[in-house]
Amino acid sequence: MQNEINSADSLLAPSVALHPARTTGAFMTIGLPRRHETSLAATQEWIDFEVANIKFLVPHTQVNEISEMPPVFRLPNTGRWLFGLVNLHGNLVPVFDLASLVGGVCNTKSKTMLLVLGRGDAIAAIVINGIPNRKRFGISNRTSLPAVPEPIRDYIPNAYAEKEQVWLELDHVRFFEMMAHKISG
Repeated sequence: MQNEINSADSLLAPSVALHPARTTGAFMTIGLPRRHETSLAATQEWIDFEVANIKFLVPHTQVNEISEMPPVFRLPNTGRWLFGLVNLHGNLVPVFDLASLVGGVCNTKSKTMLLVLGRGDAIAAIVINGIPNRKRFGISNRTSLPAVPEPIRDYIPNAYAEKEQVWLELDHVRFFEMMAHKISG
């Protein structure tokens, strides 16, 4: 990634990076609300983003922050899918590289951004390509699921279409819970 820090001097020891203990507990057991409930007939507002040429949606109400990529501190002995930790407003936030998880690469032609989801201690972020937009989709926009990469298949409950484009709804709560389990064990 264009903002990745490659120097061994920039790596933090896990005991330092995950201090204080309050942050460690929140990081390992991400407790976001289970599901966002919306009437199927209602139109819902989404934030769309792209990772590895795949278009995703998350509920607008679950987006905490969208920012330019801050310095990321890699953690030793973790997979590439855990991009590292960032300090956001004094809180350590895990950053996941969804592109690496699905076998893709970050699109370096567009600006790398950070999409922060959740609130308080239950917060995590995803590296995304470009600036996300708002979308409105309802039941009439639902379409059948296209082929989805296996590592994220269980976290895509719905797909929505507009013209020739298809967006995948990312169940980020379950996704982050799976990532937390992957980190801890």
